[in-house]
Amino acid sequence: MTTTASTKATRGSSSDSVRALSTVALRGFSNAREAAHAMFGLIHELVGLRICVLTRIDLATNTLTVLEAFDKAGLGVVSGMSMPADGMPCECVVRSAAALREYDLDAHPVFRLLPARTKLGLRSYIGVPLRRSDGTIWGTLAATDTRVMETTDEHLQTLIVLARLAVLEFEREEQRDALTEHAKVLAERLATAQALEEQRLRAVRLQTVLEAAATVSHEINNPLTVLQLRLGRLIKRFVPGDAETADDLEVAREAADEINQVTVRLRNVVHPVSTHYLSGKTRMLDLAASTEHGDDRQS
Repeated sequence: MTTTASTKATRGSSSDSVRALSTVALRGFSNAREAAHAMFGLIHELVGLRICVLTRIDLATNTLTVLEAFDKAGLGVVSGMSMPADGMPCECVVRSAAALREYDLDAHPVFRLLPARTKLGLRSYIGVPLRRSDGTIWGTLAATDTRVMETTDEHLQTLIVLARLAVLEFEREEQRDALTEHAKVLAERLATAQALEEQRLRAVRLQTVLEAAATVSHEINNPLTVLQLRLGRLIKRFVPGDAETADDLEVAREAADEINQVTVRLRNVVHPVSTHYLSGKTRMLDLAASTEHGDDRQS
């Protein structure tokens, strides 16, 4: 950390800083973005620097991404912007895992040559690493300005505290997002399980109906065959001239044939379809619609 001697710009007393910091620390935020901008406002008020950022830095890919930004200097620093990490002092903060406070970047032998810093015309800088709960460092909380402004150790300590709060808010939001995603996955799995259970129950009902239909068809068909044979024999022995008997035998044979057709349709049931029995609530199997032939007609 390098500090260049200069005239300090006093911005409020230490007790005012503590009160302001306590207000932010005790405040409840709905999301990490809201927390970040509350911290930016506090940094601007206490330190005086007009540009504040939360960054994510990937040293492996040399990428600096601005997660949240506060730009009162009108430089166009916005959330989501990306640039080479080694073009800004923030890269040094992450690489060294240490806070950095520079009075005038133009006077520093290394920082004055950084391309992104030069392009933006940044002069004063103060930044601290964002250290996650597992100890890894993934970015910075930093404040800067195009004007030369001296910062103090008190300002640095303030940023260190705010950085810890920022990490807590971001990790809390990550946990909320993870829980939401987990709940979504569980809901999808539950819906799938319910759908599979419904399919299983439909399959069980279908199998039950098919077995019942086959059983009924078999149990009816056996005595029906005997009935049809005996009716045939009676018709052959029938003595012409008895019109009433002839009519009874013919009606009985037609009824037996109708019963036979019912047993055939029961054996051909492939997709049970129910219908109301007369006008009551009881339902019955619609044989015409439940057979392959019935499905073809409906389609």
